[in-house]
Amino acid sequence: MGIVLDLFAVPRAERSRTRKLRDAFFRSYLQKHPETQKIEVDLARDYDKLPAWDEWDVQTKFEMLYGEGNLDEEQAARWNALSRWTDQLHAANLVVVSTPMWNLSIPWQLKRWIDAVVQGRLTFELHKGEFRGLLTGRPVVLLVTRDGAYPPGSPMESWDHQVPYLRTILGFMGLGPFHEVIAEPLGFGGAKAAQEALDIALAKATELGQSL
Repeated sequence: MGIVLDLFAVPRAERSRTRKLRDAFFRSYLQKHPETQKIEVDLARDYDKLPAWDEWDVQTKFEMLYGEGNLDEEQAARWNALSRWTDQLHAANLVVVSTPMWNLSIPWQLKRWIDAVVQGRLTFELHKGEFRGLLTGRPVVLLVTRDGAYPPGSPMESWDHQVPYLRTILGFMGLGPFHEVIAEPLGFGGAKAAQEALDIALAKATELGQSL
């Protein structure tokens, strides 16, 4: 039985266009793979369960990354709490990230999760002077929405700090290959253009769910 990590930062609940994209993908994917176990991580709801990155969390991170891994009782508790999030990634056969664009990048809830799971000894290591991801063999689906349009080769491409960043930081942990469905423009082109763009993206998400 396959395990899918369903990671989403969607504060608007049912009104969210990102959620519609996510729902379209999973309807199709689960129809093809009904035995799949889906682990939901709702970052808009549960972000406060992630590490706060206070002094204890940072000291623990530094000891594990640069030191010998000698943790005191408090640090060990922090590391065990942190590793529960990375355990989800190690258990997954497929990772699905659903997110809108916020201020040309990603919501802070998703960034907080990234800062939690990108950890030496857990999701990457330094091997013979080079970084090596520990999560290879796990494809990623990116389901993203944005009000503007940032197509490759356009003047706006350099403004996109959402999809290129996600590819880079998730790939750093070894995740990939990447499959992307991008709904754009959903705001700046008018209501008709937005609906057309969303309809195209929903169809692509449905098709992608059937193809994986």
